[in-house]
Order: sequence, then structure tokens, then C-alpha cells
Amino acid sequence: MLRSCRHPLLLLLAVIASGCASTQIVNVWQDPKFSGPPLKRIMVIGVTKQAGIRRTFEDEFVRALDANGVKGVASYLFIPEDGEVPKERLAEAVKESGVAGVIITRMVKVEVQTQVYAAPYPAPYPGPSPYFGFYGYYSSAWIGYYDPPQLYAYDVVTSETNLFDAASDALIWSGTTQTYASRNVRKGARDFANVIVKALVAKQII
Repeated sequence: MLRSCRHPLLLLLAVIASGCASTQIVNVWQDPKFSGPPLKRIMVIGVTKQAGIRRTFEDEFVRALDANGVKGVASYLFIPEDGEVPKERLAEAVKESGVAGVIITRMVKVEVQTQVYAAPYPAPYPGPSPYFGFYGYYSSAWIGYYDPPQLYAYDVVTSETNLFDAASDALIWSGTTQTYASRNVRKGARDFANVIVKALVAKQII
């Protein structure tokens, strides 16, 4: 049995909705010169050409920031265009929004991983007996029952999130994450944002 979570529109943002998956930060860099104060108004930018995915991601990230006392601003409110915009256009949007910081998330790579679940090798089957009857045969059949191995395939998405100071354009914090991809975009975006925001709060960056 082959199960796959591959879906090109969901790779950057989602995690498995079954509860057994997660986003985890695997690498972090922080500007040692940053001494605060914590940033309290941040623009969120999701780097993707899929408008719906971008808006969902930015909305969920804004909610995560707001829940932690930080005013989040979705970039699509100031940059409704899909895809990349010129530097001047981005600078104008950042200035107009009045944010203190800009956080940008992009996908770096996707790796397909597989996992095999194999049942224990069955005990020897004694074979049918005319004295068992169907009740006896049913019970003995389970002794030699063989469950074939199951192969699960899933995508592990590596993404990068950078937080910049809006005034100086300096990089304050950078984190690399690994996420198990899923079809549940909203929940995946929410879980992803919560992991990043929690890390930033713990370092008193926001």
C-alpha cells in the first residue's frame, strides 16, 4: 500500500493533519548585535506564485503574531500582485504599512522519504484439519496469517524564514525548518507560524 502526501501547491506551507507530524526548526542564526527593543509590528511575506496559498499562509502567520501581542500585517494587503515585485515596490509597501520588521518565508527544497511498516513473520500454519470445523479453522487461520509490508511515501519540505529590520534592512534572525507536507493548507500554515513565532518570542525578538 502506497500513501503519498505530494501536492505541488501545498509543499511549502502544510504539515500532516493527523497529529503525528510537525514542523521543527533545524538551524537558527541570530544577529548578536540585536539588543531590542522587540519588534511589535511586522509584515509577513510568503514567497509563492499561488495567490490563495500565499494569502492563507500570511493570514495564519498574522494570527499567530497577534496572539502573541505583535501586530502582524499581511503583505498582500499592500502588494496584491502575484509573484515577485520590484525592490522599489516592496520598499514602498513596507513604508506605507509602518512596520518595524519584515518576515519572509520561502521553500528551499523538497525531499521524498519513505517508511516501511512490516508485520512480524507469521508462525507456521498447522494446516486444515477435518476435526476442527469452521470455528477451529478460523482460529488456526490467524496463526499463519500474513500481513504484507506497507510503504508510506511523504514529502519533507525544507524552508527558510528570515526576519529583517524594516528601517536598516539588516537581517535579525534566520531559521531553517523541516515540515512534513500535507493537503491541509490552513492547519499547516497555522502550525508552521506558531513554531516560528514561539522561537522569536523566546529570544525576545518580538
